Amino acid sequence: MMSKSLLPQYWYVVADASEVTQHAVLSRTVLDESLACYRDAEGRAIVAQDRCIHRSARLSSGTVRDGKLSCRYHGWVYGESGSIISIPCEGGAEFARKCGMKAKTFTTAEQDGYIYVCLTPGEHTPPRPLTLRELGSVWKGRVRLQSRFHNSLSNCVENYIDVPHTAYVHHGIFRKPNGEPLRTTVTRCEGRIDITYHGERLNLGTFSAFLNPSGAEIEHSDHFFAPNVTSVHYKMPGGYRYSISSQSIPVTAMETLVYTDISYDFGIWTAISKAMVKRQAQEVLKQDIDILNEQGRNIEKYGERFYTTSADLIHTLTSEVISGLRNGKSPAELSAEQKEITFCV
Repeated sequence: MMSKSLLPQYWYVVADASEVTQHAVLSRTVLDESLACYRDAEGRAIVAQDRCIHRSARLSSGTVRDGKLSCRYHGWVYGESGSIISIPCEGGAEFARKCGMKAKTFTTAEQDGYIYVCLTPGEHTPPRPLTLRELGSVWKGRVRLQSRFHNSLSNCVENYIDVPHTAYVHHGIFRKPNGEPLRTTVTRCEGRIDITYHGERLNLGTFSAFLNPSGAEIEHSDHFFAPNVTSVHYKMPGGYRYSISSQSIPVTAMETLVYTDISYDFGIWTAISKAMVKRQAQEVLKQDIDILNEQGRNIEKYGERFYTTSADLIHTLTSEVISGLRNGKSPAELSAEQKEITFCV
């Protein structure tokens, strides 16, 4: 019985472009599909099912030389587009050419230094992945990080655009509990959710005095793009800006790989800020990994049973989109929503 899930129809980062070469094979998993990634002789990224068509050994345990992937079991060689180009036990290339066989490969795209894969192109597949420019990661300073979580796609996505947890999990680094009300407008239209915060001023953690010395209201918005992309944007009254884009890859039901792009413009300080931004981001991600892994283990033990309040509206709306896709429902079938909520931070 074929899965009715629409999730395989979307684009997912399978690797940073630098991780995939003509001289090694990279093993990855997306939505429980095991993948072998390499570049052919022309430098094109090949993402194949991690299974030799001969006797089902894993292609990712093989070797790549000059863009040709050799299975370590019987030496069958794969080349351009996953085609079999040599079968040693049958004399080599001539027999392979006559057979015309190839591994199962998947649709790929390469942009912004990432290699993307779409497992099952269909009517819901976007023409291409969202670009970092479209996500607002456009500032001069840039940091890219990779993290792995023992938790679901839905819970990871919700975490990246969840403000209340930052005062506790990231206490001091990124906010602290002040009990200040924060008014929020939340809009959902099909597979996109936009969140705008009103009245945010000082509670920005370690670097509040640097980022917003005047204490004037800042511009802060968060965004979700179905099924797996979030972006967070801050614009300070003095002109400083930073954006955080996260692309979550559902490895299995309870494992998620995340690529995070941070871009920033701190004026004259931008050129010397990279080490500080990277260190702070790594610490925040380390804390998120810790709490999400803890949550994931508890979910496996007790099930996903949540008590939801009005402050959890964003989680509810994102979960409905992802759950709907998992069960064959397009985001267009979900009701549009616009609500205002206020919670304390």
